[in-house]
Amino acid sequence: MPTSDEDETDDRRADPADAFAALSDPLRVDVLRELSAHRRATGDAAAGFADLRKRVGVRDSGRFRYHLNELRPNFVEKTDDGYRLTHAGLQVVAAILAGTYTDDVSKGPVELDSDCPFCGRSAVAVCEGGACLVTCGDDHPLFQWSVPPNAAADASLPEVVDLAELLAFQAIEQALTGACPQCYDPIETAVVTDGPERPVFRGVCDTCGARLLGPVSFCLLVDPAIAAFCRRHGLTLRDDHVWEFPFVGDDSSGTVVDDDPVRVEFDVTLGDETLQATVDGRGEVVAVETSGNASR
Repeated sequence: MPTSDEDETDDRRADPADAFAALSDPLRVDVLRELSAHRRATGDAAAGFADLRKRVGVRDSGRFRYHLNELRPNFVEKTDDGYRLTHAGLQVVAAILAGTYTDDVSKGPVELDSDCPFCGRSAVAVCEGGACLVTCGDDHPLFQWSVPPNAAADASLPEVVDLAELLAFQAIEQALTGACPQCYDPIETAVVTDGPERPVFRGVCDTCGARLLGPVSFCLLVDPAIAAFCRRHGLTLRDDHVWEFPFVGDDSSGTVVDDDPVRVEFDVTLGDETLQATVDGRGEVVAVETSGNASR
């Protein structure tokens, strides 16, 4: 627990510019790295001052104390037993180790063992600029999502695509609960039906500016009942790509049945079983009905 006699450094709450200015010295970044390594080795135990100074390799204790205090209270907290990373410190170290701020991985283009549902040509994946992008020879956009550089560095491009799809649907599930997948502040999601294009699912965070954009049919894949329906017919997000699901690739699979409030209906037939799902104006699946040999 934090000590009760912490100095004035721990009472100061910096604005973002001041907080990130504290990371401008390489020695302070080394402190965060070593605290992270200590945490991995010991669980959540705090690191003593002398041990931490030795780990970082600074002989002058006064100089080391100055730099350590510059990291408080935003990234490092003092406890009865020593020092440990705050939540913000853990997030910064994770981003540093992932190469989020410094690395860039480029892979591809590589043809995937999958076809475009619009034209039948092979799906093609690339990874660059921190994003995984899947199109086809006719440039139909099939999928796009960001991937941390460290996750892409030693993985094959098909493995990167699998990871990007997993991250995307985790983000959609979180957004539908009302929490931004980037900053965790409230986020508003909506089904947008304006214009000649098919309706789209959109989420926008007013705090950090994070945006989610994709077909409304993406929302179906995070619904347990619809996932079970697909699984009964051999389709899972673990083994199949998102664009291979029939209600994702088919432009006509979603029908806007009401504009105020918005309602979009999907009719999907797999084998001898038919599913009808209704999505509301937030992107929530509000009704699922099945009929046929495997109806429940």
